[in-house]
Amino acid sequence: MFRDSVFSLITTVVRLATGVVLFVVLAHVWGPERFGVFMYPFTIAGILVKLVDYGFLLQVARDVGRRTSDAHATMSRALGAKLLLIVPAVAVAWGATLVMPGAKGYGLLLAFMMVDAIGTSFVQFLCIPLRALGCFDREARVASISNGVVFIAVVATALTGHGPLMAAAVMAGTRALCMFLPWNAYRRLLGTAPQPLFERQSLRTSLWVGLPFCVHATVATLILQMETLMVQRYLGAGSVGLYQAGMRILLGAVLVGDALNGVYLSTMARACHDSAELARLGQRMTRQLLMVGLFAFGGILAAGPLAVRLLFGGKYDALAALLPLFGLLTFIRYAGVSYGTILTLSDRQAVRVAAVCVVMVLGVLLNALLIPRFGLIGAVYASILGHVVLYGVYAVAIRKEVGGFLLDRRAGVRLCLACAIVLFLPLLPSVDPSVRIALGATLALASLVVGPTAAEWGRLPRPLRPLAPIAR
Repeated sequence: MFRDSVFSLITTVVRLATGVVLFVVLAHVWGPERFGVFMYPFTIAGILVKLVDYGFLLQVARDVGRRTSDAHATMSRALGAKLLLIVPAVAVAWGATLVMPGAKGYGLLLAFMMVDAIGTSFVQFLCIPLRALGCFDREARVASISNGVVFIAVVATALTGHGPLMAAAVMAGTRALCMFLPWNAYRRLLGTAPQPLFERQSLRTSLWVGLPFCVHATVATLILQMETLMVQRYLGAGSVGLYQAGMRILLGAVLVGDALNGVYLSTMARACHDSAELARLGQRMTRQLLMVGLFAFGGILAAGPLAVRLLFGGKYDALAALLPLFGLLTFIRYAGVSYGTILTLSDRQAVRVAAVCVVMVLGVLLNALLIPRFGLIGAVYASILGHVVLYGVYAVAIRKEVGGFLLDRRAGVRLCLACAIVLFLPLLPSVDPSVRIALGATLALASLVVGPTAAEWGRLPRPLRPLAPIAR
């Protein structure tokens, strides 16, 4: 599993490089105002493409992992549905252009962003068999090349003085060209090219079975992106740029969690009918994710302001005050990943759908209340409260499913450490920077000391192995 985790991490890093490092460069080159103009339609495209995604990334990965012999048939049914779903997604995008501000060219920007988003959706979809069948090295190769091409092309466009519109056009064009790579990898793995199935009964079944996954994925994306839309409404494009810069730090911090989730999803899918084994894997996954989440929380506390200055420049200094909250949100997201994954594998997707719908309504109310009063800090607070409620519901449902909260002694210690740090968050903006750095470094070190078991330390690189006795 360690080798698979490494390749999955490589895939996640290079895939999210276009969502983290690329946008860090764009934010640095353009400044908050122009970066906000770019990110506003990008956010809308990210929401609308969920109609094309239709939750297939999770649903199909689960089904292929359970029945590997039916991989091509499962993919063909979903591929036919995805191609048809492009039509309503584009129609809704066209309707959105009619109500978007026209002065900044948002309509054309959204068109390019939709091409990029749909291309990304199909690239990730065609890579599902590679992941589900354990070919993480092939997936890493495809992700590295395709995302590397997009990254280099868009960065070159921005550094040569071009603005958001040209960058969006280049991003869309290169993404469309890169779709050949996963198509070819799919053909080599399964022995046949991707073949969409448009038979009526098959389409009806795919759309009906996938509906809960679509609703969950769409609403979950709305929860994450809602703050951006409401910040645009109440505070303007400059604040969108600041907020999205903070989100790039958060997305970079959760890379390892996304990689671990991809590996565990494939492994757990094969054990989904063995509740004891599923609970054992879930407990180990939760412990490892809490360790990485606590380390990321401490790292953001310690190095956040310096990272903001280095990554984004002096125009983003106002972001430093938000970083402790983004660090807490990072830890919360790590803490809840395993619960959602197990609910899906246990065929409890309806619980996830109900939970995200409730949290979306709660998020709208919290953002409408907090952003006008507290500005960007209010947006982050709203996101934190929404995630706490969401994962709280997941945890209660999991307790009924497996008879516990998937927390061992080490995981409980890390939760207590995080709760203790939360008490200090209101004081951090006024304390000496050295205190904040020491606090964050201590938290990160503590996550490593109480995190891995001695056996897990033994599988790490040799320089880290002397710490194994501490982990016992």
